[in-house]
Amino acid sequence: MSQRPHGYARYKLDGCRCYVCGYAVAQWRDAREQAVRRGQWQPYVNAAPVRTHLHRLQACGLGLRRIAQVAGVDRKRLQAILNGRPERGTPPQHQVRPRLAQAVLAIEPTEELLAPATAIDATGTRRRVQALVAAGWPQARLAAHLRMAPGSITALLARERVCVRTARAVRALYDRLWRADPHQLGVGAQAYSRARNQARSRGWAPVGAWDDDTLDDPAAVPNIGDARELTRSERAAVRRDEITHLASFGLSSHEIAARLGLTTASVGAVVLAQQRRDQRHHRPCAGESPPQASSSALLGRLRRRGTVYAPRTPCSRPASC
Repeated sequence: MSQRPHGYARYKLDGCRCYVCGYAVAQWRDAREQAVRRGQWQPYVNAAPVRTHLHRLQACGLGLRRIAQVAGVDRKRLQAILNGRPERGTPPQHQVRPRLAQAVLAIEPTEELLAPATAIDATGTRRRVQALVAAGWPQARLAAHLRMAPGSITALLARERVCVRTARAVRALYDRLWRADPHQLGVGAQAYSRARNQARSRGWAPVGAWDDDTLDDPAAVPNIGDARELTRSERAAVRRDEITHLASFGLSSHEIAARLGLTTASVGAVVLAQQRRDQRHHRPCAGESPPQASSSALLGRLRRRGTVYAPRTPCSRPASC
């Protein structure tokens, strides 16, 4: 007795004439007649696009068994499209059912469909590791996260192809660490600086140089201009400008230090240096008296000198002053 469920296939192939199988055949014939009247009856389509797509999927590392599993069809159906049925002496099929063609053409060669041991291009994996090193993550720490030997990252960066399981592990690690601070996760200052210097000397692109849709593209070029790291002098100049700008609004050194994450002493030194520069660059005009000190201090100096205090009359500035 056949194990097929009752329906059209059991009616045609097994000769079952029960009510369920007869009703399924009647529905199929009715739908066929309506499609013929509308001019939409298309029992078969050309198999050439399906065959080309199968070759493309196989070139990307997908096996025929995996393709059949994803498409929900029998593997022998796909073998008949590619090579025919040699045991029956039939050539490759020229026509296939529209549903089979639609199921096969809908498959895209993504990494999720590949088997873990399949070898793929290592461009994306290599770029992710390099970006993490440029962010301050030592190779030994990355190898520990990936459960690899301490020196295996160097060999990984030199490969042209890697296994899918390795690519998936590096992708998951990159998604977890690319925004994290290495200092907060136990990376020392010396190891942090060594990793960044190594990436800088070898020209490895940082995290901000890649977009998510170009990270795995071998033809993509990193945007180093937008992701270039400021030098020490440039960072100091930017910090001085920020402190001076905030101090111009009357904020105290404690408030500026809390807002910028700096020490109060460093902020006070910048503010004091700026005040001295302003006083040095301020030159009074001809005939203009210098800024007067407080009346009590000025009166004390005059008394010590034995002179009589008399307020000065303001000068009349010339038009060119």
